[in-house]
Amino acid sequence: MSNDFGQFQEAFFEEAGDHLAIVEEGLLALEQYPEDLDLLNKIFRSAHSIKGTSGMFGFAAVAQFTHKMETLLDLLRNGQKVVTPQIADLLLKSTDCLKMLIDAVKTGSPVDGETVQRLTTELATTSDLKVKAELKVEGGLSESSLTSASLSVPLRCFHIAWTPPEWLFQRGLDPLQIFKELANLGTLSQVTVDTTKLPELAAMDPERCYLSWTMQLETAKDRRVLDAVFEFVRENSVLVIEERGAGALEGRVSKVEVPASDLQPQTSSLTLDVIEGKPKPLGEILVETGVVSRETLDHALAQQKRVGQILVEQHAVTPQQLEQALQKQKQQESTGQSKKTDTTSIRVDTDKIDKLINLVGELVITQSMLSDLGARFEITQMPLLLERMAQLEHNTREIQERVMGIRMLPIGTAFSRFPRLVRDLSAKAGKKIQLVLSGEETELDKTVIESIGDPLTHLVRNSADHGLEMPEERLDNNKPELGTIRLSAFHSGGSICVTVEDDGRGLNREKILAKAIKQGLIAEHEKLSDDQIWSLIFKPGFSTAEKVTDVSGRGVGMDVVKRNIEGLGGAVSIKTALGKGTIFTLKLPLTLAIIEGMTVRVGKETYIVPLLSILESIQPKAGTIKTVVGKGELLEVRNNYLPMMRLYDVFSLQPEYIDPTKSILLILETEGEQVAVMVDEILGQQQVVIKSMEQNFRKIDGIAGATILGDGTVGFILDVRGLIEMSRRMVPVAA
Repeated sequence: MSNDFGQFQEAFFEEAGDHLAIVEEGLLALEQYPEDLDLLNKIFRSAHSIKGTSGMFGFAAVAQFTHKMETLLDLLRNGQKVVTPQIADLLLKSTDCLKMLIDAVKTGSPVDGETVQRLTTELATTSDLKVKAELKVEGGLSESSLTSASLSVPLRCFHIAWTPPEWLFQRGLDPLQIFKELANLGTLSQVTVDTTKLPELAAMDPERCYLSWTMQLETAKDRRVLDAVFEFVRENSVLVIEERGAGALEGRVSKVEVPASDLQPQTSSLTLDVIEGKPKPLGEILVETGVVSRETLDHALAQQKRVGQILVEQHAVTPQQLEQALQKQKQQESTGQSKKTDTTSIRVDTDKIDKLINLVGELVITQSMLSDLGARFEITQMPLLLERMAQLEHNTREIQERVMGIRMLPIGTAFSRFPRLVRDLSAKAGKKIQLVLSGEETELDKTVIESIGDPLTHLVRNSADHGLEMPEERLDNNKPELGTIRLSAFHSGGSICVTVEDDGRGLNREKILAKAIKQGLIAEHEKLSDDQIWSLIFKPGFSTAEKVTDVSGRGVGMDVVKRNIEGLGGAVSIKTALGKGTIFTLKLPLTLAIIEGMTVRVGKETYIVPLLSILESIQPKAGTIKTVVGKGELLEVRNNYLPMMRLYDVFSLQPEYIDPTKSILLILETEGEQVAVMVDEILGQQQVVIKSMEQNFRKIDGIAGATILGDGTVGFILDVRGLIEMSRRMVPVAA
């Protein structure tokens, strides 16, 4: 049960994250469309889902705080409150606080109690509620909560009969949380439990729920609020809610009287503490109600021996062997728990799974045909064998693509954080900014999506702080005072391009040059192209901000962008026009696991060059290779001189050709810099699976990874960025 319960908790945290995203996106949209009732209902449903499931798992701190948000949202839904910028801002801050509380439950991280207290009070004040007392919070967290004061609404009385599904306990749900949530809505009374379906003790399954309840609730809420309480246990439940005349019930019930007439006629009643405490064990209840004797219960409990104990009694194992096995089990459990903290999951469209299953079926059929052909093969059947092998290759390639497709997620999951970020930056900087998103459906590998979050955040913050002008300045320059940041994603060849564009002031060439000279990054009279000047903003510590703020000015963000994107095997480029704006383009691989590469040979060794880095391949003519003192060998290509590297020198190999005019030169490019790499032969183009060198051996300059080639040998994948750096140093690396 413990492992299953842990899985249920992980599912809760995933779903809570999805619901939080819906709430945040909905609140941002609600600021634009404050009268959209469908939007309000969508936000309310997600908040209610978080409250309900967190309550089921006993995360009272989360459930209680969400309940306060839900109260305000309900008032907005019912028209008792209207959406104002202040209310929207409060709910957004409360969403952040809710994220903090959920993260605290998940990871044990600390909670800012002052923030929780302040927001709880603000929610109460805005909802016209009164703060009563501090609530007890599990896990040592300290926060406060509110108790609802009755609004001026007539009380209604409901009679509720509920038989939960038998799987209730198997999913880690606690029926007592239902009673607690109902009690939060009003006054709960006359709760009775029906135990007539309880089987004999020997036949009882501890993971099944056999009980059913009836109760009465007096509340100011309407029927749909009661229905929502049972939302998560409705499947296979028997639920009857009838509205009856309201009775004069006073106080809040904390003890529930359970008539025992159905259990034992001579017993009057049994008191269960279902709201303020925990129920007694089932065995104790059966003893107290006279269903079984104390001796019978003790005997039954005594027979529930551990498996290991039974094996020892039957001489199947020795006590020493049992102890060793238990120690090993503990080690595996601790290892499994440490690994579990690092695991992540992906939600996969069932259509992708169905197609993959169909492809596996086709692969099995092809394998069966090949096995049958192999059992009675004759040389005359060679064409048929080749046909079957081609079919096998086709199936394998398609399965590979489908499996990789499972890891592909829409980039919109990474974009979703930025509407809130731009809203906050706009308010903080005193600017009017709108964010326009496009291409959210473009799919990218999950690992890549997770890795580009920080770079995109730095670029968006840079555009908001440096790029866009203040409203007065924009009006003076005949621009609308509302600045625009565009975040787009699209396919480009075999890669994905993500652009961050603003219609601001653009990069100032002279200002960047002056700052770079002042910091000693370039010489005062050094001539640089525009692309080289723009790339200076990625240098560590470089910033043109006149003062340091909490948004920018320390020269850290853009350095992070460049480093992270290069770490993914991508590249960053800049286009800008003074007074019109700037476009940052991130070129990213579709996946980090497989790349399209050009296979080349140097001597007897095979290397793979990433296809995205290859501009062209040439066989140079005599006279195009020149040696310059302090620069090494240079290749002249259309009046441009590029540094040339002999790959056999870099890796200390014995080449087939030493004369460049008989070999092939690959023109490689990354980050606007180019290099010519000399190889003996181009073997072809193919997809290769990347294996880490650092994990399996050690880091080698100029090598990004390795792969297993079709003949079983190892091929090294070249690191173009590393090769360019090496060309500057011209330091050969031993194989």
